[in-house]
Amino acid sequence: MTPETIRPLFELGDDVVYMNCAAQGPAPKAAADAGRRAVDRKARPWEPERNALPQEMDRARALFAGFIGASGTDIALSTATSYAVAIATRSITLEPGQTVVVLESQFPSNLYAWQLLAERSGATMKVVPWPADGDWTSAVLDRLGPETGLVALPNVHWVDGGTLDLGPIADVAHAQGAAIFIDATQSIGVLPLDVARIDPDYVACSAYKWLLSPDQSGYLYIAPRRQHGEPVEHNHAARIGDGPMTLSPGYGRTFQPGGKKFDQGAADSMIHLPMAVTAMEQIAAWGLEAIAEGIRPVVDRIAEEAAARGWRVPPKAHRSPHFIGLTLPEPPSPDLADRLAAENVHVSLRSGKVRVAPYLFTRMEEVDALFAALDRQVRSAA
Repeated sequence: MTPETIRPLFELGDDVVYMNCAAQGPAPKAAADAGRRAVDRKARPWEPERNALPQEMDRARALFAGFIGASGTDIALSTATSYAVAIATRSITLEPGQTVVVLESQFPSNLYAWQLLAERSGATMKVVPWPADGDWTSAVLDRLGPETGLVALPNVHWVDGGTLDLGPIADVAHAQGAAIFIDATQSIGVLPLDVARIDPDYVACSAYKWLLSPDQSGYLYIAPRRQHGEPVEHNHAARIGDGPMTLSPGYGRTFQPGGKKFDQGAADSMIHLPMAVTAMEQIAAWGLEAIAEGIRPVVDRIAEEAAARGWRVPPKAHRSPHFIGLTLPEPPSPDLADRLAAENVHVSLRSGKVRVAPYLFTRMEEVDALFAALDRQVRSAA
């Protein structure tokens, strides 16, 4: 599996340097083709192809579950991490004086709702400051204690790819009786996550990044102990009707079992589901370990080039294999990413860092093109 064999599976011209998968993962051609067929299905909903939707929903659950070692029955379909957090806030309770542990510069969707819950409960937010040595795991462990009520973390920091080892963090959190919510948006699709080992209450993922899926695709693992909670909304598909809708209103008081109870309304998207399933089937075929090991050399080379210029990056022992944030000597111009895009080099600026997120299709010579463009643009802005 090389960039030369992977690149033809995507709509990438030879002149495109796309290293922005942490912002938007491109759909493989096969997923795009599935989407086009799905648009045709939407245009002709009277045809029997529409009847495949229930099977596609179950297939999506099963594929996602496979990436985290879970059962598909424990997976809810959601459109965004913020929706997943909203589900969790219905079940997780805090007491006055307890703390919610989050990271400095954590993604807003895994922050705002916890701030509100803390305010309403008399709890406080405990923000773990950015560790100088890049060791987020130790920094978090130092701030867990008897007062910890909730640990709401990613396993990869979205800004620069800094990693957390959730195993020991979970051990301490469980010992303190704290709930665990994981936003794994920036890792699932590349890195494994073992829910049997971590035993989290919830794991959320927006799928449009490393799962190469369309916008409004997302998943939520809900531990069985949390499945008694109330869903955010009460849509008809989350209930089992007392009678069929063909002959009655379809009302029912009994919820669907497992994660289906928490599905977002209109989760049965005729267009999104085939694309998401096709993309995840391709990822499963490649294998997470192979994907991580395929991207790692490119990220290591990016780190070396940055260090040679005196730019700071997370240390190798504490960074993900699939994306990296570069800290320049001076804050970058706010339009740096736009100016790079004008040269057909695509990255993101996040919290003052240049976030570079390649994929299996990235050729090593594209790293040279990236830094040539960075050198020109940073110099011209100085």
